[in-house]
Amino acid sequence: MHRSFTPFLLQGILAVSLAFGLAPQLASAHSPDTHSSDTADGGWVHEGMADEGKITGGFRVGPSFTTQDSGLSTVGPVINFQGMYGLNKWFRAGMMLEWQNHGVDNPGTGSVNTVTLLPVNLEYRPGHFGNLIPYVTTGIGVNINTHNVSDSFAWRVGGGLDYALTNLVPGAPQGMML
Repeated sequence: MHRSFTPFLLQGILAVSLAFGLAPQLASAHSPDTHSSDTADGGWVHEGMADEGKITGGFRVGPSFTTQDSGLSTVGPVINFQGMYGLNKWFRAGMMLEWQNHGVDNPGTGSVNTVTLLPVNLEYRPGHFGNLIPYVTTGIGVNINTHNVSDSFAWRVGGGLDYALTNLVPGAPQGMML
């Protein structure tokens, strides 16, 4: 990934996040039957969002930052797929498969792709702001690399905001919960 593209990627992700965050307020502003107790107003609700006793599948996209100075550019795209089980209303445990790409600083050498398999993953979901659900996650597994970088032990620590795309479509199924 070229460094000049990185600011545009981050700005795009921020714009999409803000649009998803404002969607509940815009929808409720035109609804005549809204109540002050509705959680779609965007205020913080300290209520675990881990769907206790249910299996959930999903995917996430966003920026990835390197944690070591190894000749790679600092920001690249990431996409992951996960299967999780709700232990209680606060925590989910499961596994994750993730792909990320980082450009190499030397001209003409391309980029490094990393596939991370995390068979042990734990996620904390403390509550929500309307339809935005913050999370913190950690997991262990293996990094499988390309471009002369050896495979290695992986410890992933991350966090972010989840927004279910099904919230944008009335009557859409609410995820792959079993």
